[in-house]
Amino acid sequence: MMKPAIKIAALIVVFLSVAYCSVSKQEPLLTRLEESGYAHLTSSTQITIFLTELSNRNPIAEKVTIAKSALGSPVEALFISSEIDQFKSGHCSNDKLTAMLIGSQHGMEPSGAEALLLISRDIVEGQLAAWLEDMNFIIIPNGNPDGRDAKRRVNGNGVNLSTNFTILSETETRGILDVLHKWKPEVVLDVHESAVLKKKSLGRQGYLTDFEAQFEAANNPNVDGRIRAFSFNHLLPEVIELVNSGGLPAQRYIGEITSIHQPITHGGLSLRNLRNMAGMMGSFSFLLENRLDPSSANYPTPRNISARVEKQYLCIWAFLTCCRAHQSEIIKLSQIAQMRWTRSEDEEPLYLFYAYGADRNRPQITLPLRKRETGELLKHTFEYRSAVERHSPLRVPAYYIVTEHQDLIKDLLDRHLIAYETAEQPVGVVVQIQYNMSRQGRTLGPQAGCNNHMVRERVERYTTKRGDLIIGLDQPARRLIPLLLEPQSLSSIFNSQEYRHIVQAGSDFFVYRVPHFCPRNVLGEEAKLPFCGDICKDYARSDPRKKEIIRVLGQRKVTEESEIRNGGRTVSLLSSSQHLHL
Repeated sequence: MMKPAIKIAALIVVFLSVAYCSVSKQEPLLTRLEESGYAHLTSSTQITIFLTELSNRNPIAEKVTIAKSALGSPVEALFISSEIDQFKSGHCSNDKLTAMLIGSQHGMEPSGAEALLLISRDIVEGQLAAWLEDMNFIIIPNGNPDGRDAKRRVNGNGVNLSTNFTILSETETRGILDVLHKWKPEVVLDVHESAVLKKKSLGRQGYLTDFEAQFEAANNPNVDGRIRAFSFNHLLPEVIELVNSGGLPAQRYIGEITSIHQPITHGGLSLRNLRNMAGMMGSFSFLLENRLDPSSANYPTPRNISARVEKQYLCIWAFLTCCRAHQSEIIKLSQIAQMRWTRSEDEEPLYLFYAYGADRNRPQITLPLRKRETGELLKHTFEYRSAVERHSPLRVPAYYIVTEHQDLIKDLLDRHLIAYETAEQPVGVVVQIQYNMSRQGRTLGPQAGCNNHMVRERVERYTTKRGDLIIGLDQPARRLIPLLLEPQSLSSIFNSQEYRHIVQAGSDFFVYRVPHFCPRNVLGEEAKLPFCGDICKDYARSDPRKKEIIRVLGQRKVTEESEIRNGGRTVSLLSSSQHLHL
């Protein structure tokens, strides 16, 4: 007998399918899963065929290859718009909401791709066509074709694509990021499944989780505060309520439970995942995780795939319905966030380190678990860490200078579409240098990660050399750049295997900061670095005392008593061995 939640989800799909047949004058276009009576998943090749046919028979849709997978398969997006020519070129009406939907980044979670194929069809040819009056869509059903066909979580290179969005080593994630940059969707939904049976961890303790639909918004504390507030105060509760009203239990995402003794947190805070990276770019970005049933039980269809697709469809429909209801607010707040780099004078703090901590108002949480042997439903109480603690605030510098490993860093900057210049002539500047004392860091809690580098800072005069990379922060990636390049950042590329080896303990870190208080050439000439003139003027206007420092720097008269205080940090412009006093 069908559960009530599955019944209601199924009714929605049946209703839309009936409406689709009545609206469309063409024969219904079916996925391989539908054609087989839910006996066989739609393969990557069959997904390509489906998207091609849907595009060929409808002028409002166009299939575009955004990348090639590690093994050479196409990663494809379906662009859907009533203004398709303008939209596919990156231009469309400013009053239309653009939604980007991504499925199956993990190859062993196939229902997201199947549901997105049905959503695509119903927008293009079915009952959801009315959404095109005020929305555009970029739908990437199969984010990991290698993993899907191999029934593996990772891609053909063995990489977890879902946590690859800082180093962008894989073509699949680079393709997705390129789409984010060009089309700047106001809304992003990353569709996943979560196994209730974790054989190697919680299952060994004799338990299964018992969640259905779970949602999480971009929660990195450096995501625009207005986007986070609107997401958690309005969108998230409304989406959950709408899914619940459809009969499917839904809740805010609970971090993976691997032990009955662990504390409970919510979604990961790092920029490695798509949700937070897209949030940093100004999108209202969400994670959806639906229940992945155990393979050992008996179901009407293989591993309950029919019910799983119906649940995914319901959740995607509910999410888009709520976003559409708040269309004007979302567009406005997203546009403000995307342009925040131009208003550095009212910039929010940038935090290098953050972690989940205890909530004094709710120190514990009780969650349902099932006994693996009997299926009995139990309630288990966990320590609850829901508060996001913020540490290591950084005032965004004027720019960074990369003094070593330029080719390696240049490749990373190119992947993120971060602008930089290569030094040709020597220019004298005052820099902050971080001395890497050790690789021992701190871990403040689950989902926090580890800060691998303890540093001591000092101020010195530095003359750029030919080949140095100069990265001005007066650009759209202004707040992202420090989070990628600072060694103490939780999302630093230098915490990854690919880059960790180039940071040595007991030596100076090779990426220098040029702070706002010293943008002028100490040799008495204008520093020919990006945006120095504007930075210098803004700096002087903000405090009359700073005019003297700028004048002194320009005349090579750095005195032992010249000091400024910014954000609680006192900087003495003394000899080359003088350290910052924190």
